[in-house]
Amino acid sequence: MKKVLLFSALALFVSMISCTNPLVGTWVQPQTSFTQEQGFVLEKDGTASDVNVDYVTFKSWEKKGDLLIIKGENTGSVKGAFSDTLTIEKVTDDELVLSQSGYTVTYKKKN
Repeated sequence: MKKVLLFSALALFVSMISCTNPLVGTWVQPQTSFTQEQGFVLEKDGTASDVNVDYVTFKSWEKKGDLLIIKGENTGSVKGAFSDTLTIEKVTDDELVLSQSGYTVTYKKKN
């Protein structure tokens, strides 16, 4: 009986690890002398929010293959909904590299 319980607990633990999406979390570019720290938060439920990004409100996100699709609203002088499709070049526990139209940006995961 103990072996069955141990196996069940181990199987549950492994399945929980495999279900964790490495994209979920707060991703930021570091503050520089010219800019403040900025980026976005990707929640497990598919919602998104911005971190210090002017004129934009992130609403949702989804991953399709190696693409990250972020949707939101422009809140500046040109108002309206948007959807950005970015290529995920690299994702680790602490680094996310995205590219679009030849431009690459590296984000660090904030704890």
